[in-house]
Amino acid sequence: MKCSLLIPSYRRGPALRDCLDGVVAGTRLPDEVVIVLRDTDAESHAIVSDWLAETANTGLLRVVEVTERGQIAAINRGLEAVTGDVVVLTDDDAVPREQWLERLMSHYDDAGVGGVGGRDVVHHGDTVYRCTAHCAGRLTWYGKFIGNHHCDYPAGVTDVDHLKGVNMSFRRELIRPFETRIWGPHFNDTDQSLSVSGRGYRLVYDPGAIVDHYPADRPDSAAGRDMADPRQVYLDAHDHCFVLMKHLAPWRRILWLPYLLLVGSRRCPGLLIFMLEVLRLRAEAPQRFGAVIAGTLAALTNREKPEGL
Repeated sequence: MKCSLLIPSYRRGPALRDCLDGVVAGTRLPDEVVIVLRDTDAESHAIVSDWLAETANTGLLRVVEVTERGQIAAINRGLEAVTGDVVVLTDDDAVPREQWLERLMSHYDDAGVGGVGGRDVVHHGDTVYRCTAHCAGRLTWYGKFIGNHHCDYPAGVTDVDHLKGVNMSFRRELIRPFETRIWGPHFNDTDQSLSVSGRGYRLVYDPGAIVDHYPADRPDSAAGRDMADPRQVYLDAHDHCFVLMKHLAPWRRILWLPYLLLVGSRRCPGLLIFMLEVLRLRAEAPQRFGAVIAGTLAALTNREKPEGL
């Protein structure tokens, strides 16, 4: 079974080089690596050219260009170029461990498996984020997404509802173009996962298929990686609502819309969390709660994405 590795990248040349070094050090090499670079990203083009001049694996790698802004545009351009039976996606700020690809691909011996993902161990400088989880990759009945793909997961290999973009793969025949109506960086992987599982295929999470993740800046995002920035809250609230509307039956809106607006999460606070933040005298609380309301309404009314986000 042929495997295509797809890596969208923008203005992270040194990190991309580390990622490629990790890929070729693996026990199982991809049959092709497709890197998608912005046409204006001269530094990354130069770094990839230098890497190709130094590696013995030049035949693996192809570079394709995209002119449109954004990660989804880059991924969709890459999907047009890949040829493998399985498409594996990772980020340019992740470094695969030795058995990563071998473990991902081993699960595709089961014809009922439509997608496989693994764990990303998150590094912040010299500090490794430590956590243990007993639930991962789930969508609750009331509309909450539980990730925890970055945590230690003692239960081992398990079926899940959704995978994480930095470490996920799908059978190419099942992948649809990534949804351009998802505005932010956090829900395109969820949307693709639910699209595949919605056609009756299993999604498998293997916590032993590991990439080391070194979260880098997001040059294309006005809010960067600041999850508390109201602009990022707006995008997340919109995308959460949009994905649920797209994939869940209309009657379930009775369950999840009140949850989004009344409870929410730390990232996207609903009314109850907003009130707690006000009691704790957090000055940004009104802006963040307002962003949740505005983003949710934008999804419900199918508005266009505001410029500058």
